[in-house]
Amino acid sequence: MKKSSSAPEVAAAVVVAAPIKKVPVKKAVAKKAPRKIALKDSKKVPLAMTAKKIHTRDTGIKRNPLGHLLMEKMLREAGFHGEVSTAKELLDKYSTDESIFSIRPQVVIRPRHKSDVEVVVKTIGRETKRFSSLSLTPRAAGTGLGGGSLTDSIVVDMMHLNKMGDVTIKKDKAVFTCEPGLMWRDMEKELKKHDLYLPPYTASKDICTIGGAIGNNSAGPDSLRYGHCADWVESLDVVLKDGKSYTIKPLTLKEFQALIKQKHEHARIAQSIYELIVKNEVEIKRNKPKTKKNSSGYALWNVIPEGVVAFKKGKGVFDLTRIITGSQGTIGIVTNITMRALPIQKNTSLLMVPIFDLAEAADTIVKSLKYNPINVEIFDALTFDLALSNPDFFKQRLSGLMYYRVMLSMYTTYHVRFARKIPEFTVLITLDEETTQKKPAVEIAKEISTKSSKARVVTNQVEAEMYWQIRRASYTLSKFQDRNKRPAAFLEDMTVPPENLSKFFMQIKKLFKEFNVTAAVHGHGGNGHFHFYPLLDFTNKTTPALVEKMADAFFDTAVKFKGDICGEHNDGIIRTPYLHKMFSKKMLEIFKETEHLFDPDDIFNPGKKVNPRFDIRHNIRHTN
Repeated sequence: MKKSSSAPEVAAAVVVAAPIKKVPVKKAVAKKAPRKIALKDSKKVPLAMTAKKIHTRDTGIKRNPLGHLLMEKMLREAGFHGEVSTAKELLDKYSTDESIFSIRPQVVIRPRHKSDVEVVVKTIGRETKRFSSLSLTPRAAGTGLGGGSLTDSIVVDMMHLNKMGDVTIKKDKAVFTCEPGLMWRDMEKELKKHDLYLPPYTASKDICTIGGAIGNNSAGPDSLRYGHCADWVESLDVVLKDGKSYTIKPLTLKEFQALIKQKHEHARIAQSIYELIVKNEVEIKRNKPKTKKNSSGYALWNVIPEGVVAFKKGKGVFDLTRIITGSQGTIGIVTNITMRALPIQKNTSLLMVPIFDLAEAADTIVKSLKYNPINVEIFDALTFDLALSNPDFFKQRLSGLMYYRVMLSMYTTYHVRFARKIPEFTVLITLDEETTQKKPAVEIAKEISTKSSKARVVTNQVEAEMYWQIRRASYTLSKFQDRNKRPAAFLEDMTVPPENLSKFFMQIKKLFKEFNVTAAVHGHGGNGHFHFYPLLDFTNKTTPALVEKMADAFFDTAVKFKGDICGEHNDGIIRTPYLHKMFSKKMLEIFKETEHLFDPDDIFNPGKKVNPRFDIRHNIRHTN
């Protein structure tokens, strides 16, 4: 039974928070505000409190505070060694992430190792029968943009699970293991020692964790060629609803048949998901997004990629990691990750194309895709203008002479190369050495040029650094437009087929004018994937209604151009209520059944992906 049927990421990286402060032992008293009480070794609780119910406007469920009040006592008795707190300042900190929402949790816990996570899941799985409002929401750094790490129950901060294992290189395959709380930047340093990198790196790699990236099925610039995080997963250790850990990986037919003969949760779930796919394969294939990038829903279409008939004949694999990666912690908690890595790209060539006529953007990008580029990145005129207007911003990102060289390159490009006319889009195309050996980069540049947009090869490393600095800074630069407003993350992840990019963006510009908002735009042009964050004032009482109206209009536009509403940031609170725009009613029911098979008591991050329960208007933050 689901605990809530009322309608409306996991986050990316570890919050650098002050150590959790223990709350002094206090005897529970019914008159005390329940959210401020942290019980230690209390064995008796006033009967008046057991009957007390609090109706919450945001979730529409009856909240019994007793389960949360008893949390530490129950966990300690079960063998939990991590941190538990209901300290007000900490709950306030965990009430927000990088999204537009604010939801206050009741308890924050920080497991110290995998066995702590097992204890937590087993305990909550048992106690949810008594206290139906109990649930677990994994969180790393809180850099997610969709509100996936926010909850009104228990936050499970994975910050202490941050170890990295050995990097193993055998023949042409490099593999590494790590825990979910490991910072991406720390993993990257270790891989660089072996001349390796993880291709689906995100623009937020300096502040996000591997676990958050897995929870969201994140992707970034090089994902044009190399796909999402899910494409690089070898195996995942996951704590399922029974509180036990299972290693989940792609299985051959023989391995699958051996698994489902066993008597445990992994076997039951594998058998059930297989039967669900067999029964609904046609509908699942019909609903597979047409764009290359998508992190909405549960990717059932990738579990048996070769198809059921082929799998029964021994071809292909059965791969549950494909729906765990991107599940935002809604079906289990990941405690260890094994992924492949790739040699760092060397001797690459960068092409730059200034697009002065938006109608030519799609043509240029589609032409470039013939050469299998590593990435095709874009940023808009507003981003370039903000960079020109805020040179001091780059002092924080560039040191010494490099800062002055990059700034000189930026102003020279504007005044001389662009003749003081900023292009609608600046397109950056990275080609590998194999491609340019077959056809020189100069010739490729000529071929992808249009009448008013002339591509050129960037040979000066300072100029190249200048373009990449502006591209990576687009989101942060947008804040300089109005310091009394906040770049709002709720429209930022729409994707359309590249051939529709020009028409799509022209329609987007019209919507900007219609809603009287401005937004700096950047994204992954090769995937037709835009990121833009309209500046809104969250202290204004009209903003919640505006957010809903804009989301409805913008999401409709993406679907109109055969795109989707979520390329890599996942559903969270903001997109879960709008999945009907992408998927059929039947497919949404299949998603619900998938979640229910893993988590029948809804203890894992409820309200995300399926069964939306956090009202968008009522849970929007009120600060900028």
